[in-house]
Amino acid sequence: MSRAGAPSAAAALPVTGLVDALLRAWEGAHAAAPAERAVQLLAAVWPQYDRGYWSRLSLGDRDACLLLLQHGLFGGELRTVAACPACGERLESGFRAEQVCALPSRLPAPPEPAWLEHRQYRIEYRPPCSDDMLDLDPRQAADRSVARLLQRCVLSAREGEATIAADALPKPLQERLIAAMAERDPQADLQLAVACPACEHRWNATLDVVGYVWEELDDWAQDLLSEVHALARHYAWSERDILAMTPVRRRFYLDMVQA
Repeated sequence: MSRAGAPSAAAALPVTGLVDALLRAWEGAHAAAPAERAVQLLAAVWPQYDRGYWSRLSLGDRDACLLLLQHGLFGGELRTVAACPACGERLESGFRAEQVCALPSRLPAPPEPAWLEHRQYRIEYRPPCSDDMLDLDPRQAADRSVARLLQRCVLSAREGEATIAADALPKPLQERLIAAMAERDPQADLQLAVACPACEHRWNATLDVVGYVWEELDDWAQDLLSEVHALARHYAWSERDILAMTPVRRRFYLDMVQA
């Protein structure tokens, strides 16, 4: 599901240092892949943790932190839009971030390795992270991407006393391993139950957390820069001075300019 349009949220970020950090992250991540955007946004808000910390978090923990960020910056209300796959009806939904994801009370740690044992096989693995997603070639077929993820996420594999490669595991065992990874990181794939009021078709839609948060931040940044442009043009103030204002004061000046 994609994000529905919403009113300007430029007044939702009152902390000058954070505003500047987010604008820099937004500017730097414009041409980046989604996984890199997520890492840069999180590192901008929690700079005490380096990029390596954020890039090693499991995808579910990373997305939970993104929704925690969205909650703190924009209030936690999510509005999405989807087209019914049966009749094409356009559906808009509104819900709270905490209704679809367990928001962390403290920042999580990168996951510890886990083990899967099946018959003569013993496999050490971890759930996928942002670095793994950045390693994938988006032009590759899905099965090749899955194979590459297994290569990266399987830390060791043994058949009896022999060490084997991830791609040498039997296909049923690879599928069992993929299911185990998903079970270890359930919030990596957030599914929303959707029902079409027009034709009563029901289905599950994936919530793209990175895409949603990025679109909301992109709207905020563009709205804010439009405000800076209007005030700088009218009063000849610098960008720094305008961003240093509280949202209330900036809105007051904008109202006078637009009157």
